[in-house]
Amino acid sequence: MTDSNAAASRIAPADVDYDQLYRGEEVFPGVVVKRPPWDIGRPQTLVVEFERAGRITGEVLDIGCGPGDTAVYLAGLGYQVTGLDVAPTAIEQARARAAEQGVSARFEVADAASLDRYEGRFDTVVSSALLHCLDPEQRRAHVDALARAITPGGRLIQFCFIETDHAQSYAPFPISETELRATFVPPIWSITELRVDRLEVAKPNDHIFRLFARAKFDPDFNDKGEMLLPVLVLEAQRI
Repeated sequence: MTDSNAAASRIAPADVDYDQLYRGEEVFPGVVVKRPPWDIGRPQTLVVEFERAGRITGEVLDIGCGPGDTAVYLAGLGYQVTGLDVAPTAIEQARARAAEQGVSARFEVADAASLDRYEGRFDTVVSSALLHCLDPEQRRAHVDALARAITPGGRLIQFCFIETDHAQSYAPFPISETELRATFVPPIWSITELRVDRLEVAKPNDHIFRLFARAKFDPDFNDKGEMLLPVLVLEAQRI
């Protein structure tokens, strides 16, 4: 993510301080990201589609909520929503956006790999661009935590970057369909949908464009100038 000789050609998640990222500070040598790439200032189109299809119900958890756009959108529609993120600055931004929109949502700092104090709470969990930020050990702990947090019969809706030839250029730990099918299994989970779609991502800065060029990666864009990156869309029921 940088032209510095010290930077690796792939994303090094252990080197990312997400609170620094949300504060707009230097996250790699010589690289300041003014806005996280997943902060597009609105909910993902995929979230809107799931809600309109009636597949978001009951009390909702937005896990890895970032600056809160999914939670704010759902709260504005009348859902009882909790947004959790590991970065205190993200939670501050989420609370500010909820206040600006005049909606009531709960935002708290929490570790996605444990979710202590949230057992048996949620009918729907929305997870957008989180799972691929966790290493394999963290992913296992996170999925176990989700199983504890979701009520029996509840639903997980999750978007994560899929393994592709170029995924290492933008995703810390891209994920395969095979892994998801092996993770969300009975007697705890039942997969109701698993497909490939695209996530909207803020237009990259010049450093990242040069990284993509070196990797011979030419992403697609929508009419807003946002990148469209391939994700696995998972819907799973907590048995």
